[in-house]
Amino acid sequence: MLKILFHRGLSASGGALAVTMGTYLYTTWDIQALPISNSSDPIFQNKHYRKYNPNDNPTVHDLHVMNVPFSQIEPSLLENRERLVERYCGGVWGGFGFTIQRNLLRCFTTTENHLWSKSDLLASRYNPGTTITDEFLVLQKSPDAIIVRGGDKVTNQDLRPLDALIEMTINVKPDEEVVEFGFKSVFFQGIGRNKGLPMPRFVVWLHELYAKALLGSGVRYVLR
Repeated sequence: MLKILFHRGLSASGGALAVTMGTYLYTTWDIQALPISNSSDPIFQNKHYRKYNPNDNPTVHDLHVMNVPFSQIEPSLLENRERLVERYCGGVWGGFGFTIQRNLLRCFTTTENHLWSKSDLLASRYNPGTTITDEFLVLQKSPDAIIVRGGDKVTNQDLRPLDALIEMTINVKPDEEVVEFGFKSVFFQGIGRNKGLPMPRFVVWLHELYAKALLGSGVRYVLR
């Protein structure tokens, strides 16, 4: 994900997928891919999506979820949904799934007032305006979700050749005694008009593998 997933190749060298196969399979085996629709999913009505995709260009979008029993989650986090989604988000960006990309991005920038270290990423509250590794900006936060913009350096606030919204969600289900953790991505071309997909099919496939790794990494940090 993503300094233009296509141009830096997931990212910078494809290394963002370089978690060991054993670790990857262990942390993603029970992750599900769920369909989402442009006509019904709320993210396509979100003000940020409308702002950055004004021509309603075609999207590549996906949603992956993992259900985790209450018994496996840190009790103090279950008592505070906002802290739970913050910790989950911290695990996405501070955990193993993003480590290699984070280190590679560090080679290309000297921006010091952004979140870079694992400790800072895990501890952040991810309030709107928080910047992550020079390429991700928190746009919106609620007790159940955090939406981040990616696809280019955060200093580029204009429409982009490739843009992305990433939504990390929690859905607490008391009747089932589980929390559903979600990782939703929407990619699109913001500049001009385009009838085709914003990235090649093989990059879409790589992205979905990476999305699962980030989701699994995030969940790891909410466990007991």
